[in-house]
Amino acid sequence: MKKFVAIILVVISFSAFAQVDTAKAGFSKRYTKFSKDRIAIDLNGTNWIHKIPGLNIKWYSRGINIYFNYDFQIKKSFFSIAPGIGVSCSNIYHRSEMTDSTGPGIQFKPLTNPDNYKVNKLSLTYIDIPIEFRFRTKPDRLDNSWKFVAGFKAGIRVDGHTKTSTKTPKEIVKLKPFPDLNLFHAGPFIRIGYSSFNLTAYYGILGVFKNNRGPQANEFSVGISFNGL
Repeated sequence: MKKFVAIILVVISFSAFAQVDTAKAGFSKRYTKFSKDRIAIDLNGTNWIHKIPGLNIKWYSRGINIYFNYDFQIKKSFFSIAPGIGVSCSNIYHRSEMTDSTGPGIQFKPLTNPDNYKVNKLSLTYIDIPIEFRFRTKPDRLDNSWKFVAGFKAGIRVDGHTKTSTKTPKEIVKLKPFPDLNLFHAGPFIRIGYSSFNLTAYYGILGVFKNNRGPQANEFSVGISFNGL
């Protein structure tokens, strides 16, 4: 009788381990259906939160981010962490003249003849290090899932210049550098979407300009993101 019970226990134990292994195998199979989202391309509408008198940023200000991330699954779950590297660019279109002096720093003043300008913008480019905390739902019958991402990025500015294009005379002028621009930017971002299509938003916690070297302005962006690979 004891031998019979022992045999039954061995069989039950083996069956239980087999089921666990099967469950793990099934989960791993579902997880492999996920895109690792190694490449992210964001097309953004950009703007600043500011109280600068006379500065009217145009609604069509825009930017682009291109990031490469590597996805690390967390303990056989639908959660993962994805550090990365990439570049972000923003173009702020406005109808003001930005000056960089050795006294009070960067200042804005109205254009003398705004109708004569075809383009008047400030362009900023950063090399970024983003890190993302990701959650994906179980893949559906099309092997796609909903994705929720909360992240933080920090970057160093590699370019900052103004560009103006006038009608009379017809000329294009680029000015740089602007040492009173903040060398760094950083802030949280989110991304929510289905399959390869997502919505994304970012807020910069560091000012666009250095402390006491320009007006207070914080960047933010909202856009669409395409992820894959």
